[in-house]
Amino acid sequence: MKKYPVWKYFLVGFFLVLGVVYSIPNIYPPDSSLQISASSSASGLSPEVLDASLKALEKADITVKASSQEENNYLIRLANKDQQLAAKKVVDHALKGQYVVALNLAPTTPQWLESIGAKPMKLGLDLSGGVHFLLE
Repeated sequence: MKKYPVWKYFLVGFFLVLGVVYSIPNIYPPDSSLQISASSSASGLSPEVLDASLKALEKADITVKASSQEENNYLIRLANKDQQLAAKKVVDHALKGQYVVALNLAPTTPQWLESIGAKPMKLGLDLSGGVHFLLE
């Protein structure tokens, strides 16, 4: 049997552990969510937009997990992924088409993993279930 130096075993072990740590974010499933952004870059988003959206979702009996502001848009995380399309219609109707309401998948990776740069792998359209087009 061929003998290798001990440092080579440690090097292989180190990279195995590193690979496992950076693959952990793929265990956490993304949340179905809605992303609300302004229809043009000139107009901004006010807190009333988020309040109106949340009230409309509550009135329609759609459970909201969380909501937050990210950069120039609002992100509303839904508790049930089956209600995502219905929630989009409700929010779009509540905002009277003045804002862009998009379907989104929000990552649920813990902060400690994000701080070291570990992010979930992005799946292509073929692996994530295709694409949904809206033609107006």
